[in-house]
Amino acid sequence: MTATPAPLLEVANLSIRLGRLPQNIVDDISFTLNAGETLCLVGESGCGKSLTALALMGLLQSPPLAIAGGTARFEGDDLLTMPPARLRETRGGRMAMIFQEPMTSLNPAIKIGEQIAEAVRRHKRVSPAAARERALEMLRRVRIPAPEKRLDEFPHQLSGGMRQRAMIAMALANDPQLLIADEPTTALDVTIQAQILELMRDLQSETGAAMIMITHDLGVVAEMADKVAVMYGGRIVEAGTTEAVFTDPQHPYTIGLMSSMPSLGDRHDRLVTVPGVVPQPAEMPAGCRFVTRCPFAAPICADVPPLQSCGDDHAVACARAPLETLAATGLQEIGT
Repeated sequence: MTATPAPLLEVANLSIRLGRLPQNIVDDISFTLNAGETLCLVGESGCGKSLTALALMGLLQSPPLAIAGGTARFEGDDLLTMPPARLRETRGGRMAMIFQEPMTSLNPAIKIGEQIAEAVRRHKRVSPAAARERALEMLRRVRIPAPEKRLDEFPHQLSGGMRQRAMIAMALANDPQLLIADEPTTALDVTIQAQILELMRDLQSETGAAMIMITHDLGVVAEMADKVAVMYGGRIVEAGTTEAVFTDPQHPYTIGLMSSMPSLGDRHDRLVTVPGVVPQPAEMPAGCRFVTRCPFAAPICADVPPLQSCGDDHAVACARAPLETLAATGLQEIGT
């Protein structure tokens, strides 16, 4: 009998503290990711998606942010306790990150080819000429037009879509096993977004890399993800395969997010919205953090709900689940 391979990344009970706030702003996050899989972290701005990614990359600004607990084992090594020198070798080599806005991540005073070549030479013992050739190869790979010309241009000379392609080229230059993409298409128009997503799927298929994609766009999730984790208030409130979460959402917040998506075709009613706003970190409820916005809130919600199974490859952190047991009229209260 063939043994099941260990997950490429296994995050357990990751918590992040901000200064002296009484509660963790990212609290008890757990998930696994296998080679070749794509996990999407979904939720409103401020729910902790990017902080989770920065913690995995060792890029939290400390102080005021600090790891409050948990582990993040990547190929067996805990990223959260890894010595700084080894983490620098891992970051950019075995794992890499694509940031949301290339103009704040690329050095405006250094040519694109030099930046990619520098990333290559940082992790591989190659000559400057070989590193430059690798940079050119990567620009071709991400389908940048006239790559020989773009190699010697500065970031401001490239369009937004080409800058994002250059960021992807730099991230993939050392063939990482894990790629983290933080809202990689948010600043792009819809046509370029589609091209970038197609490019990322193709490159992932070629390399076999695992990917964590951070997004608030459920359309991107449906297109890209094998698994999805919905975050609210710094916690995962629902997780599972994309099919399970999309076909049978069990957390009121997930239902609210999906109901707020615009659809093609005729629309006769106003879009549903999730009422209220996310509480500030210092004002988070002690129990379920969605309780102040939930139409199904009850006294039992004063306790922290555990993330527990609600079906095959599907888990939810809601004391009222399964929601099918609630009155059918209750579902209509979301957004009213």
